Amino acid sequence: MKLQVRAGSQDLVTLVENEEGGARDGQEGGGESNEGYAASSSGEVVELLEQDPATVQISEMSVLKNEASVEKGCENIAETPIIAVETPDSSVLGRLRGAWDAVNRASQRTIICLMALILILLVAVIVIASKPATSPPTTTDVSAWSKIRLPQSVVPSHYDVHLTIDMTNEFFTGTEKVYVTISEETADILIHVNNVVNKTTGPEMNVTAYSVHQLLESGSMGEAVGVNRAFVFSENNFFVMQMNTLLQPGEYVLKFDWEARLVKGLDGIYISTYKDEDGNTKKLLASQMEPLAARKVMPCFDEPDFKATFSMEITTESEYPLVLWNMPQDGDPVELDEKWNRYTFQKSVTMSTYLLAFIVADFACTAEQVTDNGVKVRTCGRNEPIVRGDGDYSAIKTKEIIMAYEKFYGTDFPLKKIDSVAVPDFSAGAMENWGLILYRETALLYNPAQDTYDNKARVAVVVAHELAHQWFGNLVTMKWWNDLWLNEGFASYVEWIGTDAAQPFWHYFDFQTYTDRTGALNIDSYTSSRPTSVDVEKPADITAQFDSISYSKGCSILVQAKMFMDLLDTDSKNFESAIEKYIKAFEFSNTVQNDLYQKMEEVYKEKNPKSPVNIVDVMDSWTLQMNFPVVEVRRYDEEHVIFSQRRFLISDGDTSTDKPSPYGYQWYVPIMYQIKGGDTVFKWLKPHSTLVVPFNFSDAENYIRLNMRSAGYYIVDYSYDLSERLRAGLNTDMYDDLTTGDRQGMLNEIFLLISEGSKTITEGLALLELMSSKESKVDSLVPLQEISRQIGQVARHISGDETLTKKWKKKNTPFAEGVFERYAKDYFKATGVEADLPTDEEDYGYQKRKLVPFATSIACSYEVEACTSASQEKFNKYRDSGEDLPPDFRATILNTVMYSDTATEADWDFLWSKYQKSTSEAEKTTMRYALGLIQDRNVLRKFCDFCLDPDKVRRSDALYVLGRAIPQTKLGREVAWEFMQDKWATISAGFADSLFGADAYISGVLSGFSDQDSLDDIEKFFKDRLESLASAKASYLSAIQSIKSNIAWLEKNEASVEDSVKDITLP
Repeated sequence: MKLQVRAGSQDLVTLVENEEGGARDGQEGGGESNEGYAASSSGEVVELLEQDPATVQISEMSVLKNEASVEKGCENIAETPIIAVETPDSSVLGRLRGAWDAVNRASQRTIICLMALILILLVAVIVIASKPATSPPTTTDVSAWSKIRLPQSVVPSHYDVHLTIDMTNEFFTGTEKVYVTISEETADILIHVNNVVNKTTGPEMNVTAYSVHQLLESGSMGEAVGVNRAFVFSENNFFVMQMNTLLQPGEYVLKFDWEARLVKGLDGIYISTYKDEDGNTKKLLASQMEPLAARKVMPCFDEPDFKATFSMEITTESEYPLVLWNMPQDGDPVELDEKWNRYTFQKSVTMSTYLLAFIVADFACTAEQVTDNGVKVRTCGRNEPIVRGDGDYSAIKTKEIIMAYEKFYGTDFPLKKIDSVAVPDFSAGAMENWGLILYRETALLYNPAQDTYDNKARVAVVVAHELAHQWFGNLVTMKWWNDLWLNEGFASYVEWIGTDAAQPFWHYFDFQTYTDRTGALNIDSYTSSRPTSVDVEKPADITAQFDSISYSKGCSILVQAKMFMDLLDTDSKNFESAIEKYIKAFEFSNTVQNDLYQKMEEVYKEKNPKSPVNIVDVMDSWTLQMNFPVVEVRRYDEEHVIFSQRRFLISDGDTSTDKPSPYGYQWYVPIMYQIKGGDTVFKWLKPHSTLVVPFNFSDAENYIRLNMRSAGYYIVDYSYDLSERLRAGLNTDMYDDLTTGDRQGMLNEIFLLISEGSKTITEGLALLELMSSKESKVDSLVPLQEISRQIGQVARHISGDETLTKKWKKKNTPFAEGVFERYAKDYFKATGVEADLPTDEEDYGYQKRKLVPFATSIACSYEVEACTSASQEKFNKYRDSGEDLPPDFRATILNTVMYSDTATEADWDFLWSKYQKSTSEAEKTTMRYALGLIQDRNVLRKFCDFCLDPDKVRRSDALYVLGRAIPQTKLGREVAWEFMQDKWATISAGFADSLFGADAYISGVLSGFSDQDSLDDIEKFFKDRLESLASAKASYLSAIQSIKSNIAWLEKNEASVEDSVKDITLP
């Protein structure tokens, strides 16, 4: 699954990069809270029945549903089945209390309806109470369902499922047979069902019938085995069937019937709406199962390790012609009548429940692409963009990347088809469901006439990410969510390879250090971080794993593994050989991380039989403890330097969130270093050890440099004299020989060390100035992005001092002017003929093209006259005469105008109206960020209010607007924080089905503050609200540490920044 990581641009650099995306893009929002996947915060047992051993109907629910319809005024009661809660004193009282609650929930109940309900309920209670109580066998302790994990004694092999989906009434029913193997005698069967209870409308899913049968040798089912009682343990979503007798080992069939509402959330199967080309509102059904929502669709063993095959039939209304599932249709749909069709699909391969997917929609699809191995590929979505051709690019690249991955993994793609579907309302950036990948529209559709090259790149990268999962994640799957990084980190690594295979002229891997490594190092710098592989003890822990640690740190660790297994030799394929062995050994099964490490060790030892390390130990040191090392390089004597390591940590001394480490925060560090004029040397720095290497100090121009290409997940702290030697070397031709990763990494690392306190801001500003002068003459995008980011980071830290901020801006304006002059002036003019942008079909063409809008963003944010005047002129034509904005400059133009002192509410309303009318999600994304830049408190508050209205801002976008678009500036942060406090109950209710949006919202609003008063206010507000943060609690703790770091940074460095601008005068 693709999450969204977008570095929040702040203040001076807020205009530099505001496209919604980056490496991993995912958004969520809206929906009803399910209180941590539990209908009861106390983990209460919700009793369904005490019934005799036959095929069991849940009579209480059935009686109430059927009889309540006697009176027309009771129609709402008929839609709200009553679930009795087992209480210590009396189940009858529990049922009466449930009835009374249901009555109170209904509006305008009549006295007649109330009396009828009580009479019917009493009859039902008497019937149930008259049954003799039976004590079930107790071979399974209560703790079986109080644990988050299913017992391993009952394992599914196949599901036979039929769903009837009523789109009109937003309701569905299901029947299924689950074929299971029982390996040891048991009295209880546990299966996942999430019948979360909505406070207004009652249960969202009800199991209405269930039974257990032994599977006969003939393949048919035997008589039903006696079920003593069944209940739902809501805290862990378990449907528990307690048997009358012990079930012996053997083959069995579980039968279930159920009914459920199609909710307007963003997980399970859900209803969404969109406007067609004629402005009509249309419905569609989409799905999102990962991590815990398959249990909202059907009773199932909803853990990655419980793989099975599936057979699926879907009956739905014929007005929705596109009905898709993971596997191809088995023949044409059967027309049941003029309203309903039945679709039968081919039996699936063995797969996990979180990969199930469904689409029911009036969508169109591109023509099929077919790979060399016969895999059929197409892109589907709303009719208008598909007919226009917006899906063609992704369909073609999907085909190309599949074929590239078949070579990379050494295994053919195991399915017959891949349907990629663009969904208007989708929580993640995309989801890798096997054979039916669902995407946000911005991650799959590309319109060359309307979208930027960044949009094009985003499509290629996200497609590459999701297709990487088809092998690493789908074919071979982690046993449990503690190793989610195996899925997401690996897909985040392989996406770079897939993108370069699909677009070889882009050299897209150059962006890895800036996107993944930098992002991971920044978030992994605090005690609020976590190990890559971590114990998962409750459902909220699972959702918390979908973060930058799993994705970006996981990717960076694998880049490092590739480095030490192949020593940056592009012709060496040791790492790929280990991956191929791993895939072939474990296809269609589940693994733990050490299974991968063992294959790496086999290959590594074969090539390096005298290696001093074991790769299992190496990898464990990087995944079983958080943070990362600093390699210290110091003078040992006149002829040697010494390498040692320490833990990197940005801390204010508060260790309350610190965690113990099995390695004592020491790592097996793979070091590649080079001494001036020499070859690259590789060494292992082992935990609690040092390395002494030769170095000639008598040569005044000699220098040493570590971590080639920034491939290692560590940073380097050179002593002052070695730093000065290296800086002097950078002033020579050596600088031009460095890779983009080398240059970007050096600058990022010194500013991390400044934040830690081991380097001075003076040293950082010296390197920043040196690189600014060098990079303005080199056609290299990634280092320029890092320079811009660090200038902006300083600006954010000092934003509370208006005079200092203006001086800092003026000091760096020549850099912006130089970048604009070199890269953008011929392409972006107020008047006159503009040159055509570079094409991405030439070598490094994508990076050359991206340099142009990047340069305009930099220049306009520093108010370079040639840039701001061109932006205003183009906006005026857009507003006054409807002239289209050039796609690659749209963000710069809109941001510049909205952020300017002259922007009015009328300008904002105009852009808002354009946003509402736009049918391009890529264009709307750009507009959202521009709308968040206006410096008008009342207008920003209005924008916040719009986020709570799904007719104005989609549920899946709302948390991202509130957490990213609005808090881009100092004023925006203040307004977003005020709104968070005012509307917390409403906003936090949407966290339950928000894998990524909640994290983005919390960190986006809070982490930019840098003063003690704001910190005090934030901690006071959340003191009694920590539990309402749910899985976003980790983001909150990280934001708090970020604020403390900001405060400490300012205290240590503000005076030095002031000294650096002492000669700057203001008008």
